[in-house]
Amino acid sequence: MPTLCHPTRTIVPVLCLLAVAGLSALGAQVTYIDKLPGDSYTRQQVETAAKFYGLEVVVAALRDGKDRVAAIKAIRDEKTLAVIVTANALAALDEPQVLSAAHKDGRHTPLLIAGITGTTDPALLMRWSGGAITGCRESAISPGTGSYAIGNVTSITRQLGGSVLPLNQREVCYLTFASGRGAQWLTAVTSASVDLPVFASGTRGDREVFFATASDPPNIPVGPDPYREPAVFAALAPEILFLRYAAGERGWHSPGHYANLTIDDAWLREPFGHVNYEGLLREMDRHNFHTTLAFVPWNFDRSQPALVSLFRTRQDRFSICLHGNNHDGQEFGSYEKRPLSEQANDVEQGLARMARFTQLTQVPFDPVMVFPHSVAPEGTLAVLKRYNFAATVNSENVPLGAVTPSDPEFALRPATLVFSNFPSVRRYSDEAPIPASQLAIDAFLGNPLLFYVHQNFFAPGISAFDKLADTVNQLQADTQWRSLGVIATHLYFEKVRDDGNIDVRAYSGTLHLDNSYKRDVTFFVEKEEDFALPVTVFVDGQPYPYQRAGTRLHVELPVREGTSREITVKYENGVNLAAVDISKTSWRVAAIRWLSDFRDDVVSRTALGRRFIQSYEKSRSAWNRSLALFAGLLAIAVASGYVRRSRKRLIPQPPPGAVSGPST
Repeated sequence: MPTLCHPTRTIVPVLCLLAVAGLSALGAQVTYIDKLPGDSYTRQQVETAAKFYGLEVVVAALRDGKDRVAAIKAIRDEKTLAVIVTANALAALDEPQVLSAAHKDGRHTPLLIAGITGTTDPALLMRWSGGAITGCRESAISPGTGSYAIGNVTSITRQLGGSVLPLNQREVCYLTFASGRGAQWLTAVTSASVDLPVFASGTRGDREVFFATASDPPNIPVGPDPYREPAVFAALAPEILFLRYAAGERGWHSPGHYANLTIDDAWLREPFGHVNYEGLLREMDRHNFHTTLAFVPWNFDRSQPALVSLFRTRQDRFSICLHGNNHDGQEFGSYEKRPLSEQANDVEQGLARMARFTQLTQVPFDPVMVFPHSVAPEGTLAVLKRYNFAATVNSENVPLGAVTPSDPEFALRPATLVFSNFPSVRRYSDEAPIPASQLAIDAFLGNPLLFYVHQNFFAPGISAFDKLADTVNQLQADTQWRSLGVIATHLYFEKVRDDGNIDVRAYSGTLHLDNSYKRDVTFFVEKEEDFALPVTVFVDGQPYPYQRAGTRLHVELPVREGTSREITVKYENGVNLAAVDISKTSWRVAAIRWLSDFRDDVVSRTALGRRFIQSYEKSRSAWNRSLALFAGLLAIAVASGYVRRSRKRLIPQPPPGAVSGPST
């Protein structure tokens, strides 16, 4: 039973009942019609895609006449925004009756015929497509010789048009078309320069009907690799494309398209390797992108006044977040090498140092952590949550030592709350090729496009990132390049309810809600929460009531047309950052930071030095062993020389002027 929570505990019982009643979401549904009940792969694909968009699936199995009546009733239901009929159920349905039921309120409910195989009756396909689809055939595909191609149909394929996706099928079922009858393929298997349509549309009278062939479950290994997203998406492409088209704003969608470039290790000083901030600013203005510095807090008191002024005045293009604390190796790695308590101290000290940085410079920072080298274990993510960080952003979003979730949605979204209910977000390195399909999929799904580089990236010139920025802006013309902090506040998905209000699925603890719906609406916000810490909710800085329902936190917030409001979930931690020691007492850390500066400002200036740095980053352990061995050999050589010189000094030497030789 949900409970109502408020810091002042003054909400009357009537308001409690109204708030609890508002928790039940008014969502849309997909009517799925099959010949027999059962968990076929086609049904799994539909249910996975529907869950991705927050849609309920109503299953109708056609075992007798009563079932057909129930199926037609489900199609007519006002909540039904899409109808999916399996190919083996076509013969049991009355086509005019289905099409009539799917026409309501002056519009056609989108219809998909799914699971088509080589055994599907061609006459049925021709009838349901108005003669555009003539049949289905099967073809074997040699491993590694084929791929999926996405057609350029703007209203359906959107940013994906022209993309190529990996093929994980050895045999494919493909559709055959009648010439000149209006069929067009949306997804095709391309093999030996031949396009074999697997997802297509045709016209039936004045309406469009979609057709998708059956496929086998793909074998896609589960792992933290972010570049498995195209393979997972390809296995669900027809269902995701169709339901995105059918659902529109009534399915989960992002509040905007966001992107960011982060330079790791950077701080407010020049020279900093190959980065010239004035030059970078000119490129950002010309090519429309934003740069965040992943700033090592140890550098909090080393900023140059000219750069402080630049960052203060151009916060539209520059921002700062945390990059560890001391950056002394993998300070947030295995607990065997650095216990959780020490990592918690580093988080606390890093925050305190950044607070002092802002006092000294008046330059704000975002409470977003970019871990040095690799993402920390899950326990450290819980520490970030306790200290009210907005998110952590790294090349992988699976904590060190954690198991990657097998849910396809995990592969399709860069942000997850699976680990300690804290947003862990993945990003891409532009220092290696990024598959074009990856960018197109993320743009299509509304995922934030987050990139990172190091100062070496700009060795060819300060314009090195321009090409990728242009690519992103061409994919999505209204992309908003913002700081990681701003992106974290828009890390949520929303959808329109049946009553016209808005459901919100939140990831971050701070949400900036924009009402762009041209009417007053109420946002029904839901966030996964373990309630391991005392929670207070604020709206626009003032305490605000929330409801707790199991492991979910709910907030009901009215927002007037054209305005914005901010929800913040605060966790009590009892920390006074002003009392935290921020001094730099470790000679070891000072030596590491000095060597890092020497690497960035001296070694990286030559091509040979940059190759050494790249090699070291790729094979850090091997280089460390080699350097340790070299140091050991050097120490032995020095010690041997010292011993020889010492022995020589102990041997009696003849007095000056003495002549050696046989006596006479």
